[in-house]
Amino acid sequence: MRNPFVLDVGTRRVVASCALAFAAACTGTVGVPGSPTGGPPAGAAGSSSAGSPGAAGTTGAGGTTVTGAAGSTSSGTGGSGGIRPVVTNPPAFQPAPGMLRRLTRTQFRNAVRDVFGVEVNIATLDPDSWNGNFASIGASTIVTSETGVEQYQAAIETAVDTVFADATKRAQLIGCTPTGQTNDTCVRGFMQKLGLRAWRRPLTTAELDRFVALSSKASTDLGAAIEGARWATVALFSSPNFLYRPELGATSNGALRFTGYEMASRLSFLIWNSLPDQMLLDQAAGGMLGTLDGLRTAATRLLDAPAGRESIGAFAEEYMRLDRVATQAKDSGLFPEYTPALQVGMARDMRDTWMSLVFDDKASALDLFTTTKVVVNADLAKLYGLAATGLTATTFQTRSLPATGPRAGILTKAGFLSQFANQKEGSPTLRGKFMRESLTCLTVPPPPPDVNTSLVEPPANMPLTKRQRLEIHRTLPACSACHGLMDPLGLPLETFDAVGKYRTTDHGLTIDSTGQFDGQDVADARGLGVAVSTSLTAAQCMLRRFYSYAVGYEERPVDGSVLNTLAASFQANGYKLRELILDVVTNDAFSSVAPQP
Repeated sequence: MRNPFVLDVGTRRVVASCALAFAAACTGTVGVPGSPTGGPPAGAAGSSSAGSPGAAGTTGAGGTTVTGAAGSTSSGTGGSGGIRPVVTNPPAFQPAPGMLRRLTRTQFRNAVRDVFGVEVNIATLDPDSWNGNFASIGASTIVTSETGVEQYQAAIETAVDTVFADATKRAQLIGCTPTGQTNDTCVRGFMQKLGLRAWRRPLTTAELDRFVALSSKASTDLGAAIEGARWATVALFSSPNFLYRPELGATSNGALRFTGYEMASRLSFLIWNSLPDQMLLDQAAGGMLGTLDGLRTAATRLLDAPAGRESIGAFAEEYMRLDRVATQAKDSGLFPEYTPALQVGMARDMRDTWMSLVFDDKASALDLFTTTKVVVNADLAKLYGLAATGLTATTFQTRSLPATGPRAGILTKAGFLSQFANQKEGSPTLRGKFMRESLTCLTVPPPPPDVNTSLVEPPANMPLTKRQRLEIHRTLPACSACHGLMDPLGLPLETFDAVGKYRTTDHGLTIDSTGQFDGQDVADARGLGVAVSTSLTAAQCMLRRFYSYAVGYEERPVDGSVLNTLAASFQANGYKLRELILDVVTNDAFSSVAPQP
């Protein structure tokens, strides 16, 4: 049966629909019990990361003075010059209001996989919301449709059924033998342990009582104690307490801060993009996550685990919008090689390159724009002009592109180029728009509603390159300003077609691949990568985007002082993303929260 209900969480009321096999499983609330670790981390109030530089014009805990030119952003060589602020004279920091966050598609898939060992096809689930260009931000505003509830329900039932159909896996999951009785201690203990992980907090006595009662009723109705345990498990993971992450905080010593269990969840979903493990939950219960040293120690352990690579892989996936790779239709007559296997290869190449540079090479984030490293299957290797020996559609290897070849950096990867293209040709405008907004943090306004955005179609006997067509388009006064922001960034990538394959001509004419980035002239795609890799604007913009991704809300003016602190440390650490993660999670902004409006 399907039962409508209202979740009361603080001052926020979330109307939802709970699809459960038994109505008794609906707890009616997303519980946020008090935590023994609700107080602020020791010495954290109003502070930044321990040992990191302070905000603009101040001396941080590490003794570094932050100075720099005026202006909201700065440009210049990334690795040289003084430490310059992101924001000049920012207002005092204020925490963002608490909220509920629905698990993203990827988080839902990872959580189900980590508990049940079953893969979920996330394409069948309600889509994510991309507010602020990140699913992690949109998770706080997304509305789950009734169809979406049914989709989550079906995914949970399939995963649970898969495990319970295997006697060995079922025994490992439950750890005891259910009796089906009204006082079934096996089911109570099982729900207590599994519920702690699924809901990221201890279940209350009343909640446990309801699950035991549900199990007993199902056992009686279906004639088997194991059926009771199965439906109790389905109900546990069908609950909004699993699907939603409350981040509301608790008052301690006059300040509102995330509780220990909320911090465990924030750390785990940021670094592993999945549920916290038992050790992290124990650390939350013991108060360890209430200190800066405890947070750094916990975060370091998560980063050092194999799943820690998700901290970069998941960010890259959202930052580079890899979800769109498989959605871009191409003309099959022009691009017969554009197969699902190639699309999978494109996304994995981008994701794995980010993770490898950060965790294996321990390189600067700016090296992403000049690296020759690729991760290829047979289909992608052929597109890159590499030998496919030993590769198949499902086997991958890390390779290096030619040092003097036309490709260098993530902007020349097919996973980027194919997204920002139409069915027949690449788009300098779309590619440039992404770079302008995601690499320089400048918003490009949409075209006026009465402007024709179509490019001129030349006569068949007078071919024009895409650059020439765009130059004609930019002569229109209503188009020149915005296209002037985008096209010079995207034109160096014109040597790559709609699927990211290298070419030297466009409609039979030689391609002019010159352009500009951050005030620097570039000759081609490799020159573009070098320009981005030496741009302080690009480094600081990546920092700003990661900060928004990590804290779960769009950047606000009151975040300026935090960004200045993080930017100084980021530059001093050689733009190492792993160090940035530790600085973010130990900054006061990550653990403080404001009341809901």
